[in-house]
Amino acid sequence: MAAEIRQVFPIRAIGPSICLVGRDRFSAVMEAFPVNFGLRSYKDQERLVNAYTAFLNGLSFPIEILVRSDYLRIDNYLGELKSHEDEIEPHLRPSLGDYIEFLRETASVQHLVRRRFFIILSWQGVDTRSRPMRRGEVLWDEAEAELERRRDLVAEGLKPLGVRIKTLERDALFRFLYASLGGGQSLPAGVNWAWD
Repeated sequence: MAAEIRQVFPIRAIGPSICLVGRDRFSAVMEAFPVNFGLRSYKDQERLVNAYTAFLNGLSFPIEILVRSDYLRIDNYLGELKSHEDEIEPHLRPSLGDYIEFLRETASVQHLVRRRFFIILSWQGVDTRSRPMRRGEVLWDEAEAELERRRDLVAEGLKPLGVRIKTLERDALFRFLYASLGGGQSLPAGVNWAWD
């Protein structure tokens, strides 16, 4: 499967906030933190839908929106809660025990899922070289500047909706790409994961 993914998404290098895909296509990934649409009034929902439609119609470049659903493992969280038990007031400790037990039972009955939203931007340059570029070369710098401009436009367009945007930097970008490439498999060969 990793070989098939590499044919579709041949990552060649990861820079501080962008990655080189193939010979001359660059991508940047942002995580979006949305508002809870279901808790809004009907008028607010309608306003958000209209604002989102206007945002999408106003874009002059393509974006890709990825929704990832990950099963939550709460063992570490529950262990951390339990380890801080002696730091809370004695009369509150039974409530903490009840809360931990409630979470444990909830997780055993139903899967806890965390949804994460990502926006992927791409920019295609024109390069006739056969080797990947390094940071500081003209096409890489041009891609960084253009993707930064696009990130700013997306962030400004989503701000009225209450959606916060965070650009994935090198380590977070690596984890995102690694999870997207199968996660449990060995790293794809031929990728410079620490491109400078």
